Amino acid sequence: MKKFTKVLSLTLVAVMLLAGCSGGGKAADGNASNDVAPSVPEDKEVTLKVTFFEAGFGNKWQNWLKTEFEKQYPNVTVELVGDANLTETLTPMIESGVDAPDVYMANGSMWEEWGPQGLVMDLTSLYEEKVPGTDMTLDEYITDVAKDKFYFDLGKENGGVKKYSVPWSAGPMSVVYNVNMFEEHGWEYPKTWEEFEALCEEIKAAGIAPLTYPGKFPNYTRPFIRGWQLQAMGEDKFFGEYKNPTSADIYGDTAVLESFQNFKKLFDKGYIMNGTTALDHTQVQMEFINNKVAMILNGYWLENEMSEAWPEGYRIAMAPVPQGGKVDKPVSFINMPDYMAIYNNTEVPEVAKAFVLFSLSPESCEQFAKLAGGLRPFNYELSDEVSEFTQTCQDVITNENYYQYTDASSNPLMFKSLGNAYLTQISTGEITPEKAAEDFKNEAATEYDRVKTDLGL
Repeated sequence: MKKFTKVLSLTLVAVMLLAGCSGGGKAADGNASNDVAPSVPEDKEVTLKVTFFEAGFGNKWQNWLKTEFEKQYPNVTVELVGDANLTETLTPMIESGVDAPDVYMANGSMWEEWGPQGLVMDLTSLYEEKVPGTDMTLDEYITDVAKDKFYFDLGKENGGVKKYSVPWSAGPMSVVYNVNMFEEHGWEYPKTWEEFEALCEEIKAAGIAPLTYPGKFPNYTRPFIRGWQLQAMGEDKFFGEYKNPTSADIYGDTAVLESFQNFKKLFDKGYIMNGTTALDHTQVQMEFINNKVAMILNGYWLENEMSEAWPEGYRIAMAPVPQGGKVDKPVSFINMPDYMAIYNNTEVPEVAKAFVLFSLSPESCEQFAKLAGGLRPFNYELSDEVSEFTQTCQDVITNENYYQYTDASSNPLMFKSLGNAYLTQISTGEITPEKAAEDFKNEAATEYDRVKTDLGL
């Protein structure tokens, strides 16, 4: 993956402006220990509050962490708090300091605002520490794709590259296919888009719907939409101007129109299962499990999320988006919304840092795969004890024959929207791809101008 320098001092200005009205949480003067290697005090009883987003991954892994960390540090009690609404409840806790956890596991990117504000701890020095169970520093252990998101460049005048969080979970969103069905019919997953269309025709001829996605949630089409844009632009333009724009003109690039046109073709050619647009993720996943459709656009959490409904002997595999355009390999979109961070005013910074490092070890990552069906963007290997599906997900994000990337960007000027509303309207025939592309560009331009105004540029 080719990496480009993000907007530098703009980013710091942006996060200060965007979050400056929160009124909470000054940086703790006592956090000089940020630059010290984590060491857990043994001469006193310590309670570490760990709050986590309790959703698709459940809580088994967090309970394993608690048990194992307390074994290693008998004077530490880990207080676990699972919260299904953490996306809403976390902001007031962190910005006010009321009931704030020491360590939290969440999704989203609020750390990009909270880090420069001093609300979450600067973990830059932690990235130079050895990860337990390895000979690698965290800086060596984390994958390049994850660095593209988690290495936050503030510019030389503002301290250079900072790290305010670590990945909690990250894995592929792509095409998941029914292994048993493919084997029964002698189908092979394709390497190119031409082969993909040929496969879809074969599947249709067998009386089976080729593909579906959670129609009510068009964000699940991200691996296709972003994949098409990357393939049409090439990596230089996609990772350069698209993610770090110097004007809004880039959002009128023909690659945006092409991605919308390709999406419409899936419907025009009858590749999308009838009724898809009216279904949510659970409904469409049940159709997939019930063998009504051969492939589904989904993520690495699918097996764990549907575990209670999983038929015995049902086998699925994750696969990359087929090759096309200016990228000479199949492409693998890595979704990484989930992260871990430390509240900067924690009274136990060394214990918090030790806990975060402990959670990153290869053993911990293995347990995360076993207990939660999750993957992490680090250089570790899974044993054969994890599920076949999890193994295929790991392959998609580590296989050198695939082009791994993420569309994450800490640049405040990037228009990050996928265009969900336009995708829905295209799928239902309300608008044409051409109209969608025009509206998308106009929306992006309006947002670009608004952000520039907010930044005083």
